[in-house]
This record gives sequence, structure tokens and C-alpha cells, in this order.
Amino acid sequence: MLTTLKSRLTRRPFLAILMLFTLIPSPALLSQDGSKLRTRDVTRLSQIEIADYLKRSDVIFVPVGAIEAQGVLPSDREYVAPLGMAMKMAEEADAVYLPYLAYFYPGSTITSAATVYMSLSEGETYLKILAKSLLRQGYRRQIWVTMGHGPSPLTVGTMVRAFFEETHVPILNIEVSNMVRAMKGDRSKIMYGEYAMLGRLEDIPLAGDVPKTQRHEGGAAADDPGLAALTKMGLAGSLTLGYWWSDPEGHGGGGNLPATSAQRTAWAKEGEAEIDALVKSMDLKAVVQALRDHDKFTQEMIVPKFKNMLPSDNSSER
Repeated sequence: MLTTLKSRLTRRPFLAILMLFTLIPSPALLSQDGSKLRTRDVTRLSQIEIADYLKRSDVIFVPVGAIEAQGVLPSDREYVAPLGMAMKMAEEADAVYLPYLAYFYPGSTITSAATVYMSLSEGETYLKILAKSLLRQGYRRQIWVTMGHGPSPLTVGTMVRAFFEETHVPILNIEVSNMVRAMKGDRSKIMYGEYAMLGRLEDIPLAGDVPKTQRHEGGAAADDPGLAALTKMGLAGSLTLGYWWSDPEGHGGGGNLPATSAQRTAWAKEGEAEIDALVKSMDLKAVVQALRDHDKFTQEMIVPKFKNMLPSDNSSER
């Protein structure tokens, strides 16, 4: 039998090569435990693929942002930022991510035609509905990702805490900007890396593509003496005081834009390297394990001991 097979394979080298490759799995399609994961974008996975993933993991990353005026840059800059990070974080943690949550409370830029408005209460309610849906679907360890948008804690942070009060299940909000500020070395090209990851690098204009404008000194307080005084005293900010921009084009900007498409491409490569370094520094495997341990302690120790004192939502499915 073996002699016959060897003879056939010798006469048919193509068949031998084909049989060899069918026995070797493609590393690009395998997760850490050998399960196939065609994409980490959960909206592109089928029911069968999602069910298979949930047999081995309950982790999902959920980026949330806003669409608002950003000077000469794309208006979705503060959604692309958490989306790009969530994509890389899901890869590092061998998990999935949920996209498309872009239209949330913008803050002080609603005087701009580029800004899409969603109120704080409506946004928090909507996100909590999604979080409860994800919990029922099997995603118990949820990591909600924000980056660079000042008012995000008012929406996402509030939702995370309210969700816990009602379900007794801890979920996490990571504000990536805090980690970016703590980074050592260059971090100025991260935005270019994020747009490149989405195949949208050309959305960031070159220096010669946009009119030269004088930077709006003083920010939103430039024309508001009261706001300027409060800002100087350290009493103004997205989380502490209500205000709106009097100049719709004042928020955002482009900074030092690339002179050529080649330079933009080079900056994107630098940005992707910066993102890789940042995400690796987060030790996400330890984060998701700690979140599991915290949940276990909450369910086994806190909830039974203080059940009659804890707030809850009897309509939620736990």
C-alpha cells in the first residue's frame, strides 16, 4: 500500500505538494488556540464563527467616538482614533471588536456644520442598551475604548458605571490618551498609522492641499473673557464647565502636515510602529484576566454578602 502511494506521489509531484499544504494550517487564520478567526471585526463574522469564538472567549473591544469639526482634518478623527486602537488591541488580546459607534456627544463644537450632535443622556442610554445586548450575547468582558475626545467620560464612563450598578457585571473603559501621554519617545505619527490601518491615509491632506490659516490662539476662550479667566484658573474643561466655540473653525487643526504623499506614507509606517509599541505596553492579556478575576470576586463575595444593599435593574438579564 505504502509502496503504491509513494509511486503515485513520485509520478505526480503536484499531488504530493497539494497534499502537504492541506496538512499545514495557515498561521494568519489561526487564533492562539488554533481556532480559525477570519477577521476580528465582529460585524463581518457569521453566526457560526461568532458562536465558535464565544466557546473560547468572552472578550470584545468597543471603540466609541464623535464626529465633529477638526479643522482641515477629517471630521471622524476622534472616532478613527479609538477604532484604530481597538483593532490593534483586539489583535493583541486575541479578541474581536465592534465598530460603527461614531456619533456620540461632541461637546463644545456643536456650533460647527461638521459636528453631529447626540445628547449625553441619549448617548449613555443607547450605549447601555448595546452593552446589555452584548452581555446577553455572551460578551461578558467588555472593554470600551475612547481616545482623545474630552467629553467621552461623560458618556462612556457614565454608562460603564451605570451598567455595573444595574447588572453587577464590571466592564471597562480605557481612555488611550492617558497611555499615549505616558509614552516615552515619539508619538506624533499615531494618527497617520490609524488612518493607514483603515486604508484611508489619503483622507489626511498634504500641506499644499489646504489653505494656510492662522492658528486660533486661546481656543474656545479667545473671544470669551469669562471663559478665558476660568480657563486660566484651571476651572474650565469638558468635564467641568459648559461652553461652545464662537468660531466654528477654531477647534482642531492639522498641525504639521506632510509635504508629499511619500512623506505621508512614511509617517503612517512610523505611526503604526508607535501604535504597536503602545498596545504592547498595555499588557492586555493581564488586563482581561484581571477583569475576569474582579468579576469573579464581585459575584462570589460582594453580591451574596451585600445583596440587599446593592442597586439593580430587575428588567436586565444577568
